[in-house]
Amino acid sequence: MSSIFMKRQKTFSVNILIITILFFAQVNAQETIPQNIRPGELVSLDRTIPLKTALDILSQYSLKYEGKIIIDPQGKTAPINVMVNNMYWKRALEYILRSNLMKYDERDKYYEVVPLIQPGAKKQQESGFDTQTREIEINALFFEADYQTLVEAGIDWSLVKNGRVKINGNFASELSKDLFGAQVTTSKNSWDIFALLRTFETLDKGEVIANPQIKVIDGEQGKIKVGTNFFLTTRDFAGNTRFTEYESGIILTVLPTVVGSGDSTFIHLDIKTERSSLFPDPNAITKAITESNTKVLLLNGEDTIIAGLFTNETATSRRGIPILKDLPGWFFGLKYLFGFESKKLVKKELVIVLQASVVPTIKERIAMRLGQRKASVERKRLEFLRRIRQLKAKQSTNKRQTSRRRGR
Repeated sequence: MSSIFMKRQKTFSVNILIITILFFAQVNAQETIPQNIRPGELVSLDRTIPLKTALDILSQYSLKYEGKIIIDPQGKTAPINVMVNNMYWKRALEYILRSNLMKYDERDKYYEVVPLIQPGAKKQQESGFDTQTREIEINALFFEADYQTLVEAGIDWSLVKNGRVKINGNFASELSKDLFGAQVTTSKNSWDIFALLRTFETLDKGEVIANPQIKVIDGEQGKIKVGTNFFLTTRDFAGNTRFTEYESGIILTVLPTVVGSGDSTFIHLDIKTERSSLFPDPNAITKAITESNTKVLLLNGEDTIIAGLFTNETATSRRGIPILKDLPGWFFGLKYLFGFESKKLVKKELVIVLQASVVPTIKERIAMRLGQRKASVERKRLEFLRRIRQLKAKQSTNKRQTSRRRGR
């Protein structure tokens, strides 16, 4: 008997607890009415009422109690899709607008309904760009030279400063004499980088492969590629043919970040460089890769150099007695007696010169263009005034001459 009574008591306690929770949930779900709100300021609206109708009703409350009307330039007629039960009219306005991704801007004599996120602001928020977004101009120069020639010249790429590179070479060598004769430098241990590379190319000691220029948005990745794409054909487990694309050549990837402003502006560059070559094979394709990853800090307009990317090439040439070594093979086989094929391993070094500069923002460019227009208008105005003065002076001169003639 006692056990049955205990079960009933537990059941009764659980029911009381559930009723209490439901009661407080119902109380909390209702709108809390401030004490200074009059009963006439409460409003109830069904979820099926069109938004335009609901705003017209709330506009009457706003005009009565605050002397302002509610204006919706868009005039949407879709349902409000929320229940408003005995709610303070202004809080109901905010609740309905938020539920429909809208808000109001308070003016002197009215409330204007506007989108919660303006279309232009939404696009700007999604893209993250605006008129003050900064860009970085990247100038790159890819130069390839014979490594032995660079060693003979004594060029040390680690000693680059202010666009000049120091050397520790043999100044009596023929190469050094050629370089000095080309007037690359006025000092024997300081060389202008770009003049040096151009002179190397003029003397047929090196080659400028490419000189690209790109603009990259601050914090975005830029890419420069001088090379080719190739495809590998494979088959999956079902026997379907699949093509996989790969890149080869000189590939430069850079991620610039502008830090600071004004005279304290500097650029952080995250640079990845790849030099790759393809070696076809009857069964597969081999890709030889030389790559480097580095991070540098540069002043605005400063240069940096990436070097040490080597490749080995086999140069084939025919040597022997002139004329006889080049005879046709069918001519008694004399070419094999008087000449031979010579193979030489040539080591080449790729040197990349990078220059980073901060580009004026769109806002700054607009201001510059407006300034130019104002200056142009001012020049035209001054020119007009000058011509007017000249015309008046000419008219005055003519009058004086006419007066003199009449006086005679």
